[in-house]
Amino acid sequence: MEIETIADLRPPLLIAKQELWRPPEMGSIKINFDASFHAASKGSISGAIARNDSGQIMGACPYPHIGIADAFIAEARACERAIIFAVEMGFRAVQIEGDSLTTIKKTNSKTADRSVLSPVIQDIKDYVRCFEKITFRFFRRDANTAAHVLAGEGRRFSEPMYWVEEAPAAVVRIVAADWRRLSKLILSEFVHLVSSSSAEEEFRKIIHLASTVVLVSRGC
Repeated sequence: MEIETIADLRPPLLIAKQELWRPPEMGSIKINFDASFHAASKGSISGAIARNDSGQIMGACPYPHIGIADAFIAEARACERAIIFAVEMGFRAVQIEGDSLTTIKKTNSKTADRSVLSPVIQDIKDYVRCFEKITFRFFRRDANTAAHVLAGEGRRFSEPMYWVEEAPAAVVRIVAADWRRLSKLILSEFVHLVSSSSAEEEFRKIIHLASTVVLVSRGC
């Protein structure tokens, strides 16, 4: 099997302990989304942050919603906002990630959704045709911290906000921390493979990891 991204090299034991943000495949944009829901006001903030394959911030958008019944709808709206943000930014190949398993499962399902989320899920699916390539993936909160913080930051604003190739300072700090954690893991994997590999497939992994270490160090 060909190795397309460093996500293919994720060690199973490390996954159980911590999920890390990882860059998208070359030429793609990864957009992480999350929602901040306030039950008393029936309002939510969607946070969407886009990064390229070098980990650089390409854009960020916290977007307020009203009339949101529950956290499930808030998360679905955040995913919808992420794909709309991708269209607005002109991205053609995107990987959309969030920590709402329900939303991701329904978005990837080929059957019609019949839940209260169905209008939002259908809107998301309708936007898929706008892209040359698009995927939706679930990751736990610890790999989605930048979007989580961005959604929280959105409460400081009464209207949608947009950043291009930058983000609020609190989010920038999280992005930098994501790179530091990732670089440590990659170097650890690299040392392990160098000390134990002998087969051709393992050698290919070493070469891939070596190039990624350079990429990560440049992003930091």
